[in-house]
Amino acid sequence: MNRIESIHVAPASTQRALPGRFDSALRGAAEGLVRGVAATVELAAPIIPGGTILSAAIRSGAAAAGGSPLAGSPLAGALTGAPGGGAGGDVLDATRALQREAQTFNLQYLQLQEHMQRESREFTAVSNVMKVRHDSARAAIQNIH
Repeated sequence: MNRIESIHVAPASTQRALPGRFDSALRGAAEGLVRGVAATVELAAPIIPGGTILSAAIRSGAAAAGGSPLAGSPLAGALTGAPGGGAGGDVLDATRALQREAQTFNLQYLQLQEHMQRESREFTAVSNVMKVRHDSARAAIQNIH
């Protein structure tokens, strides 16, 4: 194995991207993402539990901006680094409420699964007992003849 005696690190390039182009590209991507999220939430609101709460929170953030889907939106402030106003707490509270609701539904679903498994075990046990009784009675009748 050869030992490395010295390492030479070349100085980094001093070329930098123009901050204006990157900033506008990032802002455009964030605007598109917020519009996409808002549209998706609007479509999914009637289907998912608690979707109307999240949809209302996003709409209120967009309405506070004076019609612009991005400006003043709590999601836009989080994505672009700009302050989103006081509406950011609304989305956070709505998200937490949705998480609590999802936990409740998951717990109810788990309880339903356990109940169904218990009923299935009880049904199987009763079915087995009845089959044994039937087979015993049948065998007794056949032994008579």
